[in-house]
Amino acid sequence: MRTVDLTYIIDDDKIFVFVLKKYLEKNDNFNKVLDFKNGEEVINLLSDENNQLPDIILLDINMPVIDGWQFLEQIEKLPHKEKLNVFIMSSSIDANDIEKSKSFSTVKDFISKPINNEKLNKLIESI
Repeated sequence: MRTVDLTYIIDDDKIFVFVLKKYLEKNDNFNKVLDFKNGEEVINLLSDENNQLPDIILLDINMPVIDGWQFLEQIEKLPHKEKLNVFIMSSSIDANDIEKSKSFSTVKDFISKPINNEKLNKLIESI
């Protein structure tokens, strides 16, 4: 199975992020994991061509400052968007959210919370 060098978690739920980071650290396929409370800072990182691009972005939809949809709209404008692998992580089971996620070329899948090892391994295999 492939090793993921750099993973970004964009989620404002501190407890979920804490648990997910611990989960990823125990999974030997994930090396470096960075977390962000909203997408604004990540857009700045992704816009700077000198920064290493993450292998995976795990994105929540409902967040302050800019939400997941606004984040996706902004990264769709980046010249290197085809190199991004975004996975929406949401507790939403709204079919409209799942359909909307398919309209973004950077979104590889919509993953329902909670996240487990099986979902993580499937995610790695898909990139």
